[in-house]
Amino acid sequence: MTEPGGFRRPAVNALLRLIDPMWKGDYPSNYEERRLLQRRLEYSARVQPWTFLVAAIALSIIVVFMPVETGWFRWTWASLTLGSNISLGIFWFRRARARDPGRSIVDLIVLAIQVIVWGLLLAWSAIVLYPILGAGDELTLTAILFGGIAVGIFPIVMYRGVTIIWIVLVSVGVGWGFSTEPGSERWVLIGILTGYAVSLYGGTLVLANVFERRLRAELNAEDQRDLVELLLGDLADGAEDWLWETDRDGVMGAASHRFAERLALPISEIRGRTMLEILVDIGANRTESGRLALSVLGECFERNDEFRDVELDVWVGDRIRRWSISGHRRNDTHTSTGEPSDVGWRGVGSDITRAHRQREYILELAEVDSITGLHNRYAFTAQLSSMINDGARVWLGMLDLDNFKSINDRWGHSVGDDVLRNVAARLNGVLRPNEICARLGGDEFAVAFSDIEDESEVNDRFQEIVDAIAAPFLFAGKSIRVRVSLGYGSVPGDADSLDDLVVVADLALYHAKNSGRNQIRPFDSTLREHAKGRARALLDLRMALQNNEFELAYQPQVLAISGKVVGFEALLRWNHPVSGLVGPADFVSVAEETGLIVPIGAQVLRVACAEAATWPENVRIAVNVSQVQLRSVGYVDSVREALRETGLPAARLEIEVTESLVIDAAEREVLVCIAELGVGIAMDDFGTGFSSVASLSVLPLDRLKIDRSFVDQLDVDLDDSRSAVFRAIIDIAESMGLETVAEGVETARQRAVVAACGCRVVQGFLEGRPMPASQIPAFIASREKVDPGLPLSENVGSSRPRTM
Repeated sequence: MTEPGGFRRPAVNALLRLIDPMWKGDYPSNYEERRLLQRRLEYSARVQPWTFLVAAIALSIIVVFMPVETGWFRWTWASLTLGSNISLGIFWFRRARARDPGRSIVDLIVLAIQVIVWGLLLAWSAIVLYPILGAGDELTLTAILFGGIAVGIFPIVMYRGVTIIWIVLVSVGVGWGFSTEPGSERWVLIGILTGYAVSLYGGTLVLANVFERRLRAELNAEDQRDLVELLLGDLADGAEDWLWETDRDGVMGAASHRFAERLALPISEIRGRTMLEILVDIGANRTESGRLALSVLGECFERNDEFRDVELDVWVGDRIRRWSISGHRRNDTHTSTGEPSDVGWRGVGSDITRAHRQREYILELAEVDSITGLHNRYAFTAQLSSMINDGARVWLGMLDLDNFKSINDRWGHSVGDDVLRNVAARLNGVLRPNEICARLGGDEFAVAFSDIEDESEVNDRFQEIVDAIAAPFLFAGKSIRVRVSLGYGSVPGDADSLDDLVVVADLALYHAKNSGRNQIRPFDSTLREHAKGRARALLDLRMALQNNEFELAYQPQVLAISGKVVGFEALLRWNHPVSGLVGPADFVSVAEETGLIVPIGAQVLRVACAEAATWPENVRIAVNVSQVQLRSVGYVDSVREALRETGLPAARLEIEVTESLVIDAAEREVLVCIAELGVGIAMDDFGTGFSSVASLSVLPLDRLKIDRSFVDQLDVDLDDSRSAVFRAIIDIAESMGLETVAEGVETARQRAVVAACGCRVVQGFLEGRPMPASQIPAFIASREKVDPGLPLSENVGSSRPRTM
């Protein structure tokens, strides 16, 4: 058995008896004695470092500047003295701040070590210096050492054993020095020293008794103050605390009225019984936690150990209450002998039912989702871990509501919360007894079970869950249908741990969403490889950005009739050191998901503007921007900075946004700010997304770029319905004051139809493939001839009215 500090009991007791003869042979189990020991140690921790440090510094200065030759001794002694006292002083300063009761034995031993080391150093100085000093210096040294002995007594006065060690060590050293004196003077000096040491020790005994009485009086006064405060609190209306006391045998004598009220028993039925008997009588042993608390209390009563805040449930009348009980062995000082006498136990009890219920409610909130009432991620993970530890095959399905953002945007977040609550209700409605479900966050849910082995049955089970959610919801007359994507995996099988199971189910869910949504997809090994590939791509993208591996190719935009160059579109390419040129379709999605598209896009913008600044003034540059860039902080500032650094006029820069993006109010505001800089805005891939004429009217657009899917169908007569659709788009754009650009023009017939329909600018392989910047000057020069019959508006230098 070990005590605080890690020392074994027999060795500790033997050592501590040498330090302090008052040591009773064991770590103080009595409450008052333990408090007394702590108070003594606190006194030493406050006084000892300063006393010893000041003495060490003073004596070191005296020894170093002794007017005799001492050789290496003076510096060695001073270094040892200062080093040991500074290091031990740091220990005591920390001890004074820590106030750790569990380190009492360690503190006593450190105290003895410091006294022994300091005493040996003083004795050593006396042994070395007396033989070589003159009479006057010997007298000075004697006075210093005698004073040092007295000063060293103050921090250790309450430890009689340590005091003896201190006086004996220093006195032996000084006596040895006196013995070196010639003639009979040595015996006179030794006699004086002996008398001084004996009288000094006698004085320390008196001081020790005074200090001890004072400390006991302080502790007793603190106890009395606490008792008065409790008694006053006991009289207050609504007080929840009560006092209890027993005799030395643990039997209740007088009981307070509040204690009787809390027990709902008459005082006559409380007297003559032990605390444990009373607690058992009111049902403390009905619960497992109560039986454990009774066991703890029984051990404390048996060993005379104090206890604090032991909680247990009791039945008072027909109601269950939560109690907290604390107590300690109490000792009163005997009036005649002054020695402490054991008079029993004293303690306080509290009814903490309300606080306990509040604590339980908080714990419940920590495990339950506040909106749906389902388990949250933390509680679900704990349950899932328990299922896995049982050894059965566990299936985990991750569900995601596909159109939840549109529900929030259209109907508001209150309706969105109602949808989440109803989805949770439907999950609970189809949940089997051995299945668990949770809301993990946002619109993501999880379901897990372990009673199915066949994978086809597993898929059918997940399909039942998805079908239960798919039925329309009715909210205030509104019918809302929620689509669900689900991915699932199992352990063992797909994964070998809880964390890995969550990963594989999440990968399967990602696959389901990318497969068109409203899908159920199991995990397979290719998904992990794909995820690893995306991770590698992410790492490669970071390195590519650092190593400037991104390049731009430029595809010309020319007038449909004359072929004159009016601009170029900057197309991003990745010059991979291993794979060669990689198109944006293979890496832009990864860049957008990870946010790397923001620094990549900023780099593309700067390079494109710098290159365009070297072109003729009537040639513009078009740069694509993603939704992630528009939503990033400071995008407008990055555009402004790129124009400033390169000197490119804002009118020659055009930002292209894809029509498939759902542009919200915040993104619209960003486009307005860019337009206010004088930069053109183009809608790319028009006709393939979700834009309406109404949405076009509220965006600060300059041009519509008609998607190539419309141009591919124009190798027909002009009166064909497909060309009529194309012509209708041109008419709408012109009515809104927007210039049109036809993408993907690859044949002369397509260009002729495009021009006949009124589209002014074309872009495609017929007019030029994407080219490096070095080829642009020659290409522009080859297209410099302009049809003089064209109106002025065909020249790019002219401006078009902006429609907001």
